[in-house]
Amino acid sequence: YQPRIVTAEDSESFVPVLVMECRGVEPYAFHPMDGEFTVASEGNIIFDDVDLSEGDWGDYDEENDAAVSITDFESEFVNP
Repeated sequence: YQPRIVTAEDSESFVPVLVMECRGVEPYAFHPMDGEFTVASEGNIIFDDVDLSEGDWGDYDEENDAAVSITDFESEFVNP
């Protein structure tokens, strides 16, 4: 697996955004913290320090008159 950019077309799909090597340790939960993610609107406006700790985030791209959001954030661990 390789991390990659998540796009609007990925809605409802799991996308690798983090790869870890965990020798002798098995992770069981991922808790996003404030500021771990950066989001770009379809108009390429960058939103830094996105907080997904509650599972949802939203803002407004004033330059392109468009709402930007992430809802129902979920994570899973995959062992290749």
